[in-house]
Amino acid sequence: MAFGNKWFDAIDDWRCYRQIQRSLQGQHDHIAESFRSLLPNFIIIGAAKSATTSLATVLGQHPEIQISSSMEPKFFGRNYQRGWEWYASQFAGREHKQFRGEASTMYSSSYRSYRQTPQLIHHHLGAIKLIYLVRHPLERIQSHWRHWNGRIETCPPFDQILRSKRLRQRVVDASLYHQQWSRYREWFPHDAILTMTTAELTDRPRQSIRRILRFLGADSSCKGLLEQGQLPLTNPAGAKGRRAIPLPCWNPELKRDTIELIRPDSERFLQATGRPLDTWTWD
Repeated sequence: MAFGNKWFDAIDDWRCYRQIQRSLQGQHDHIAESFRSLLPNFIIIGAAKSATTSLATVLGQHPEIQISSSMEPKFFGRNYQRGWEWYASQFAGREHKQFRGEASTMYSSSYRSYRQTPQLIHHHLGAIKLIYLVRHPLERIQSHWRHWNGRIETCPPFDQILRSKRLRQRVVDASLYHQQWSRYREWFPHDAILTMTTAELTDRPRQSIRRILRFLGADSSCKGLLEQGQLPLTNPAGAKGRRAIPLPCWNPELKRDTIELIRPDSERFLQATGRPLDTWTWD
């Protein structure tokens, strides 16, 4: 299996682009409105490999919250072509739940078919609550590369993450948190987006889950949500039938170049979200 097929990807992207443009012009408003009672009122938008699956799993056990039946439906992007009936079916069967959500990390990626995701979500769902979970940028890149390398035999080696256009788009750009966060700030007010680091979530799970529940407006009790007070490990690298891939090592040159690319963006993100610049160390 090749690392992506540019010809087929280009066709899919074009079809998706045309559908999304029609949607943003209002041509699909009547279709979406017919499923209004089933649509989500919050979304976990990323980042990939930052414990988003664990968070969605925990929230899905809350008595007031329903999580989509498919993990990462990716509807407001590549899967928009599957249609509103398909998307609504992800939340069917529990209409009594007050809070409905999904988690699709591609929503904070640089893929062409997700470039208008923030606008598309806002157009159809309004200023719903968004949760942006982020991890130390370098650790996240390592884990994301393991994810792709475990799935695709022709994935370029780790030392090519900056040279391979596909790897840079798929793996590196998802760690440009300020760049991705800013896309949503164009359409959503500051208080509609909750940012949290993976370290905050895993080091203080009860406090963090309560903060998220208060943000959503749900009952902030964590009873029965955590496993002995900890988050469940639901999606480790190499799981889901992927090949077991060891943690890659940074060579000095690659690490230096990656830090030069990412650190300015990371510091802008930390400042914009009220966190100290030493939240992440770079040594």
